[in-house]
Amino acid sequence: MMPARLLRLLGTTLVRCAYRFRRVHAARLPEKGGVLLLPNHVSWADALFISAACGRPVRFVMDEAMMRQPAVRWLVLLYDTVPIRRDQPGEAIRSVIEALNAGAVVCLFPEGQLTRTGTLSKLQRGFALIASKAGHPLIPLWCDGVWGSIFSFERGRIFGKWPYPVFRHEIIAAFGEAIDPADATLPVVRHALLTAAAEAIARRFQTPAWQTKSPRDGADCWRDFSPDERRCAWVNGYQIGQLHALQRRDSFSALAGELGTAGVPGAFHAFADLFKSPLVPRPESPITGGSWVGGDRLRALLESATVAGPITFYDFSARALEPLAVPGVRHCPCLANSGRVVAMSMPDPAKVPNLKDRQRGGKPGTWGKLLPGWFTAPDPDGGLRLHGPAAPAAGLPLPGCAVDDEGFVGPSA
Repeated sequence: MMPARLLRLLGTTLVRCAYRFRRVHAARLPEKGGVLLLPNHVSWADALFISAACGRPVRFVMDEAMMRQPAVRWLVLLYDTVPIRRDQPGEAIRSVIEALNAGAVVCLFPEGQLTRTGTLSKLQRGFALIASKAGHPLIPLWCDGVWGSIFSFERGRIFGKWPYPVFRHEIIAAFGEAIDPADATLPVVRHALLTAAAEAIARRFQTPAWQTKSPRDGADCWRDFSPDERRCAWVNGYQIGQLHALQRRDSFSALAGELGTAGVPGAFHAFADLFKSPLVPRPESPITGGSWVGGDRLRALLESATVAGPITFYDFSARALEPLAVPGVRHCPCLANSGRVVAMSMPDPAKVPNLKDRQRGGKPGTWGKLLPGWFTAPDPDGGLRLHGPAAPAAGLPLPGCAVDDEGFVGPSA
């Protein structure tokens, strides 16, 4: 046991040297007693990040089939993993309850798999069964800043890519409020995770510098922004960068006449600056290949003009939900509200071999995935109200909208 503790301490120290860690509401994690920790799952290194964020030793729940893989076998030895078998759910629940009753912090990833879109995936029901039988509190945890690492699916693959040249990247771990086991339903836990994500991103942009800073490109469109609007636009640009949609460090295009309008919200200038992804203003002709962001004007051009090369069109037009059957155009419906990007569709991520669960980048009849950092609440006037660090204090109304259990935003029934 002593070598394992020593190695865990060494691993945590190395992680803290390689990354800057900030914790939000760390006092919400009880100092003792059994706790079921429910974090988002972004990368293969999440165990290291979560252990560094928690002040207590953490035991991770892992499928026995996964434990036999050489790449993760060292985690089993270091973190006193709680093994489970999918074909024996009753025994799996008993194993986790025993660990909780022994006073451990047990970490269970409620998504059951790594996200390949950057957003929160559909939650699985296992934690709800455990919570109802164990009687221990549940603590949601959101680790922000992990998407983009070589251990995540950003750039369409895990590993096999060079890390970005950033020294001591910042990871912010936000602990959500404790959830009573009797209330641990899928919607409640999903809402708690999204709220924790908003708190983590808000902490990242809490300094006053974001209220006066303008992106190097597109400063003209920000001239009339108030200090609070500037900060919100930076936050929203960061939210766009947490998706498997526009790629970091890859250029994307927009019509020159739509920049800074409802067609192309100002947050895309912030995204371009934050993630070194040049936003290239283009004339109306020719429409060349690559990724394009636009609204009604760009959509009308695509419907009437010849496209030179395959393009991906992130459609913020009023008719975004109408299918766009134009050869060479991959259509991705998106939604903006009051100049904020709310949801984006994206190309489907590559399927992982031997994994039944499918993750989609788009869903017919929806505007795509809700961006990390947004969460919703019922609006007194009907429909939903959008909250998060990129929203005004009163939130943003989303009349006639609904968010499903996969995080897709579409018209309410």
